[in-house]
Amino acid sequence: MGKKKVKVIDTSVLVHDPVCLQYLVKNEVISCIPWTVLEELDGLKMRPDIGFDVRQATRTIEDMRTANHPLLQVVREISWKGIEFLDKTLNDHRIIASANALKERYGVVEIMSKDTMMRIKARELGFVAEDYYRDQVEQESNHDMPRVEVMFDEIDKENFTFAYKPEIHGEIPFNSGVVCISDWKGDFKRPEEKAEWGEQFAAIKRQDYFRIIPKNLQAFGIRPYSGADHVDPETTPNWPQNVALYLLSRNDISLVFLEGGAGTGKTLIALAGALERKKDFRQILITRPMVHLEDKDNMGFLPGDIREKMDPWLRPIWQNLSVLKEVDPQNRELIDKFLADKKIDIEPLDYIRGTTFIKSIMIIDEAQNLTPHQVKTIITRAGVGTKLVFTGDLDQIDRKRRLDRFSNGLAYAAGRMLNQEIVGQVKFHTSVRSELAKIGVDLL
Repeated sequence: MGKKKVKVIDTSVLVHDPVCLQYLVKNEVISCIPWTVLEELDGLKMRPDIGFDVRQATRTIEDMRTANHPLLQVVREISWKGIEFLDKTLNDHRIIASANALKERYGVVEIMSKDTMMRIKARELGFVAEDYYRDQVEQESNHDMPRVEVMFDEIDKENFTFAYKPEIHGEIPFNSGVVCISDWKGDFKRPEEKAEWGEQFAAIKRQDYFRIIPKNLQAFGIRPYSGADHVDPETTPNWPQNVALYLLSRNDISLVFLEGGAGTGKTLIALAGALERKKDFRQILITRPMVHLEDKDNMGFLPGDIREKMDPWLRPIWQNLSVLKEVDPQNRELIDKFLADKKIDIEPLDYIRGTTFIKSIMIIDEAQNLTPHQVKTIITRAGVGTKLVFTGDLDQIDRKRRLDRFSNGLAYAAGRMLNQEIVGQVKFHTSVRSELAKIGVDLL
């Protein structure tokens, strides 16, 4: 049997995946937890965005240490030999000094961290440093919607479907949208009408066929929208929004991922889709990770209870609800009543754990700031009749020290759950805020 690897586990890894130690020891890795890491975990346990994960990680450490697991060590030793110039008051440096002490005992010691700067420092000091890769996706699962050609005579105009031909259409995952270039107009009321060859309608791939999506699809007064510079949706349709509204309307699709840049309409579409199906669910629940820009925790300085503290993070939700109120005068009264009766309610992320949600539709906004473990925890809370909608932008990750485009919860879950019969996902590309916002997304 080969020599076991020795890894010093940084706090960031334990917060990112609280069960990482079980995975590491299963792979015969000697996992070493510096005393400084224990102190950092203790200081993070009450943070509302990561407190649950921290507490779960500490329980895992306690259980394994109580059982005297031979591959888990808590390291109290520190050695500044050769690195005397480091600031001894900084926790990152103390963790490196713990690895330095272990290096004298084991020879080769690796530092495992989700913190990019921690890895850079460690490598500059001669240590092997690596990211935690177990829950990273190899590539982004959401891509621009492919174009497929379908002729008038190939379409079943009673069921509004056409055959999926892998040799022609390529590999297209379950429930993925396609834009159809056709000479059929896509008019469900006048199915015999032809049109000039061009982009006519969207469809989603089912098992061995595509189901065509009505072009006039709307939800709570919201129709697919291509921006202020494209007034006519018939000539410049927003196909991803069209597909998203369809996925949100389906009873047989329980999980939807909406990913796209700033101002592409993800949250508005999610809220409109949920309100359109209000009779199908007992409650509409909304949650967002309470992460400050650049992951700085200032929440403790905000006044009020947990819901009042959440208010700064919920402003985009209130703004989108205001937009929906303005679409139709009846919407305002209905939304206000739903809010008063808790039919629309806000759930802090920490309160979701340990709860089973029955016949609810839950919108998880800004999901790119969640860890894979947090997303898994949310998905496994879904009870009978519940639908989950994750929205997020992979270019706006605020936990950049610990998450990236491939290790955040939104990318991880969308990649792992691609091609499932009850899962749909859409990537939005077109900013619908303004021409200025669109240029900003493209160029900045």
